Amino acid sequence: MLENICRKYRDLKPRLVVLFGSHARGDYTDESDIDILVVSDHVLRDPREAFQQLYDPEEPRVVPIGMNTEVFISKLKRGEPFILEIIEDGKVLCKDPEFHNFILKLYKEVRKNYIRRGRTWIRVNWKNS
Repeated sequence: MLENICRKYRDLKPRLVVLFGSHARGDYTDESDIDILVVSDHVLRDPREAFQQLYDPEEPRVVPIGMNTEVFISKLKRGEPFILEIIEDGKVLCKDPEFHNFILKLYKEVRKNYIRRGRTWIRVNWKNS
C-alpha cells in the first residue's frame, strides 16, 4: 500500500510525502491508522478541505494530512511540535530533492531552539523567534 501513496497523489505534484505516527515509529498495531503528510502547492489551505481532497474511502486506514507548501514552511519556522516531530520521526516516501534539502536545513536551524523529552518539545531559546 505505501508504495502506491506517492502515485496516488502525483497529480498534486507533492513537494514532500511523509509517513508519520505509529507506522513510522514501528509501534503500530493491526488497528493503527496509516498517517501520511502530503505537502504540495496544490493542496487546499483549509485543513478540512485538504482532507476531503486527499482522503480515499476505499483505503479508510490511510489518514492523509494535506498541507499547502507555504503553510508547512510557516509552521516549521514557528517550531510547531507536530511538524518538528514529523520531520524528526517520519519516513519520507517521496520528495522534491531541492525542497527536501531546504526543509532539512530550516529544520536544523529551528531545532536548535528546542529540547525533546519523549514526545514533548520544550522551547529553550526564544532569541530566534
